[in-house]
Amino acid sequence: ALSAPIVITRQHTADAVTVTDTYSTATNTVTAPTVEILVSNGVTYTYTLTDAASLAQPTTFTSVVNDNVEPTNAGQTTTLSPTSSPESQPTDNNNNNNNNNNNNNNNNNNNNNNNNNNNNNNNNNNNGGDNSTPASSSQDSNNNQQSQAPQAPTAAASSIATTSDSGNSQTTSSDEQTSSSTSSTPTSSGGKLGSVPSGIVYSPYNNDGTCKDNDAVKSDLKLIQGTGIKTIRIYGTDCNSITTVLPNAASLGLKVNQGFWISPEGGNSIDDAVDAIIKYGQQNSFDVFDYLTIGNEAVQSGFISVSDLVSKIKSVKGKLQSAGYQGKVTTSEPPVTFEENPSLCTEADIDFVGVNPHSYFDKNSKASTAGSFVKGQVDIVAKICGGKDIIVTETGYPHKGDQNGGNIPSPENQKIAIADILDKLDNGVTILSTFDDYWKQPGEYGIEQSFGAIQLF
Repeated sequence: ALSAPIVITRQHTADAVTVTDTYSTATNTVTAPTVEILVSNGVTYTYTLTDAASLAQPTTFTSVVNDNVEPTNAGQTTTLSPTSSPESQPTDNNNNNNNNNNNNNNNNNNNNNNNNNNNNNNNNNNNGGDNSTPASSSQDSNNNQQSQAPQAPTAAASSIATTSDSGNSQTTSSDEQTSSSTSSTPTSSGGKLGSVPSGIVYSPYNNDGTCKDNDAVKSDLKLIQGTGIKTIRIYGTDCNSITTVLPNAASLGLKVNQGFWISPEGGNSIDDAVDAIIKYGQQNSFDVFDYLTIGNEAVQSGFISVSDLVSKIKSVKGKLQSAGYQGKVTTSEPPVTFEENPSLCTEADIDFVGVNPHSYFDKNSKASTAGSFVKGQVDIVAKICGGKDIIVTETGYPHKGDQNGGNIPSPENQKIAIADILDKLDNGVTILSTFDDYWKQPGEYGIEQSFGAIQLF
């Protein structure tokens, strides 16, 4: 017998059963469009580049824009350059290259693809189209006793001509986004240029639109004369300019491109101004005048028709010559006005063609190609006007305002642009403007007050 207690263990065994659970997984890869992020002055702008959506790998890159230097390939958003000369090709900036070294390849490839898609689109539209008015409300531009600035001439009224037999001077359009760009005063642009333009725009107005007195005008003209600039351009006879600007210019040896400002009232709005200039010339001398300009962008602004302007030029020139003036007469318009109205240069009794090209309003330009753009516009008009001399009666570059395509207003870019303009045009241009024109409205792009450039000369 077994002694107690006894522990009896029974073990039951059974066939092993293996249970297998099968799980299926699938991975879907979605390639999203390439996104470009533009960072400018602390503000971020995101753009979806739809042309790049077919890439095997989604790509995101960031471009940082420094508004004190020229935009680089990495800093632009599918911006084309004018093709009027080899100098128009984009160039890299060393400062931005260091910041964006890892992103340049992707960005350049995308820019090239977009450029090819856009090359055939000619821009025949007004790329600035701003008809800004001055800070003051006065409209009578020919009243010699007027105490405030008249309707303001604006750089933004400059459209871009596109016709060219060779195609080399054509401008092209791109779907460029506009962002805000701010800058410091123009005196921070890094010193003076080594050359000066043949002329500069001068306006005898204080910042509030009131008229400068004789002493202020004299001081301003002495400053201009001290730079070596030989000619000033004024747009009208208002603000007592006949008794302030003309005598002081004559005493300092400066020549004057005297304008007759055609207002919205049409061609007859300059009659009093013409009489006043004749009276001055007969009492003093016509020697102070480099030439006389009948209307500034008056056709472009819709103030007068081409046929009426042609007739007005003929009658005014005849009246001036009968009074003893033997100098030259012209009118000034954006290049596209002559492209659309060839009779303005072929039938008008003008001694040369005055054009006002502004590269800022061409989204495909940038600061370093400003001169190539202006030269290309001159070449276009020269072909249209067959044999007549072409003179750039107004051009320039803003140092403050909104970005427009590859154009980023800043003091440094103003210096770069004007240097290129002087180089490509052999200094034979009139630069807008002597001082910042705070008497104007800033305009659609926030630039109209910010063309002051005397500090560069």
